[in-house]
Amino acid sequence: MLHSFKISFYCLFLCFLFNSCKKNEDVIIPEPEPIKIIIKPDIVYLQRDVQFVGARLTVELQNLPEGESNEINWTIENTRIASLTQNAITKEASVWPEAAGETYVIATLANGKATAKTKIVVTDANDYKFRLILKDKGTSSHSIHKPETFLSQKAIQRRLKRNISIDDSDLPISEDYLTQIQQIGCKIAAKSKWLNTVTVHCEDYFLIDKYNVLPFVRSVEKVWEGPRMTLAEKGKYKDIPQKASNHSPNNHLDYGAAISNISVNNGQILHENGFKGAGIDIAVIDAGFLNLKNNPAFKNMNIKGAKSFVYENDDPYAVDLHGIWVTSCMAANQPGTYVGTAPEANYWLLRSEDQSSEHHIEEDYWVSAAEFADSVGVDIINSSLYYGPESFYNPPYQFEEMDGKTTFATRGANIAANKGIMIVNCAGNDRNWVGSPADSPLVLTVGSVNDNRLVSYFTSWGLTVDGRMKPDVMALGSSAHVIGESGTSETRSGTSYSSPIICGLVACLWQAYPQLSNKDLLDVIRKSGDRMNNPIIPYGYGIPDMKKAMEIAEDIKIFKKF
Repeated sequence: MLHSFKISFYCLFLCFLFNSCKKNEDVIIPEPEPIKIIIKPDIVYLQRDVQFVGARLTVELQNLPEGESNEINWTIENTRIASLTQNAITKEASVWPEAAGETYVIATLANGKATAKTKIVVTDANDYKFRLILKDKGTSSHSIHKPETFLSQKAIQRRLKRNISIDDSDLPISEDYLTQIQQIGCKIAAKSKWLNTVTVHCEDYFLIDKYNVLPFVRSVEKVWEGPRMTLAEKGKYKDIPQKASNHSPNNHLDYGAAISNISVNNGQILHENGFKGAGIDIAVIDAGFLNLKNNPAFKNMNIKGAKSFVYENDDPYAVDLHGIWVTSCMAANQPGTYVGTAPEANYWLLRSEDQSSEHHIEEDYWVSAAEFADSVGVDIINSSLYYGPESFYNPPYQFEEMDGKTTFATRGANIAANKGIMIVNCAGNDRNWVGSPADSPLVLTVGSVNDNRLVSYFTSWGLTVDGRMKPDVMALGSSAHVIGESGTSETRSGTSYSSPIICGLVACLWQAYPQLSNKDLLDVIRKSGDRMNNPIIPYGYGIPDMKKAMEIAEDIKIFKKF
């Protein structure tokens, strides 16, 4: 019995040992935990209208086996909504807002063994303006054979007098095109029949896609963006011209504070001969004419009309004093106190400058204003504005674009000049090359001197890309006398004042010699400069002398008779 028990126990032990070994062979080794990428934060909110503010993304890697690469590749699903930059050393990324919408940023291990994504939400409180460049103007309801339907009689007479043909460039853009453009959902902010463009104001950035596929649109470019605002009611401003008795039989005027403005160029000689700008229409394209009609210094000024081309505000008298200072150099007519260089001319006051920002949309407004000036029969445009090298102009022009034919405003100015309009423009105050439209060969560009006839430290000057010298001529711009908000004289400096001083004198000269064309006048003013025989930067042809200008003009008048 005992022996049998020992044998049985031994058998059980072997069986147990055998089974134990077998069990060890079936042990399941757990699979390693999967590699995880955790992106922080897991959702990002960005504001497109807050510049230069993005968000940083970091990653946490879990269960990464020893020796495995921790290199991360970052991508973004929709680069139109947000953009991405990454740091290969820190494995971090930064995301930046581009346009309103939602997208995802994806982080992937370089070996492809793990991936994760985080949501990006971009909001946008900005609005946008896009310039639509058209392939053509479409079929117009107007005809060049009936120009009276889109041009004033004075504009038609200017063309006839100068032997300038009325052509397709004078025809308005097709109403059908304008309707299709508005139906997409944006509002028209500006348009140019000369340059075949329509500029629209949009709240939704991605409406640009719908404009790009219109069959008559060649291309679309952004020319403005800014904070969304509640706009003033459109059409609220109602223009009322100001007819004044601005004629003075006395040709020996007491200029008051403005004597130095006119005497630098010997401009009083024109007035002494009875030429004070009567019958000449001058458009002042500027930044605004705040309360000009309530300013006592302008009560004797003939104002044919005023208009704002700035989309956000249609009242030319609502903002900005710059236009007051500029206009006073020509139009103020208060003998004994202040007399401008063209006190008997007629004026159109046109606002094109939006001082709240510096974007290319202002050139669209400028060209719209120039086209309007042409349509109402203006003879001369004074523009104490320029678009060029200043760093705050968005985006700034480069020197290579200052060739007299490339920038938007310059192209518009060239067409205006070819319609017979004399254009006088300031050189700028950057001590750098001149901007647009001052770079045009058809624009009389005016720099600044002080009362000692020396170049002002701020005036812009230089050669254009094609080798022309700018400015063309000089006038007083350092401590020039202007009329301020209260109606009294004050001094200000800038080529903004050199330009209208010369512009007014050009008006008087044209009154004296109406046979001259605008291009004749440009030549006469240059040739009357004190450096005509040796033009030199930064003076150009120098300081014009109006007595000499009258003599040169007289010779041209005699020549034209034969």
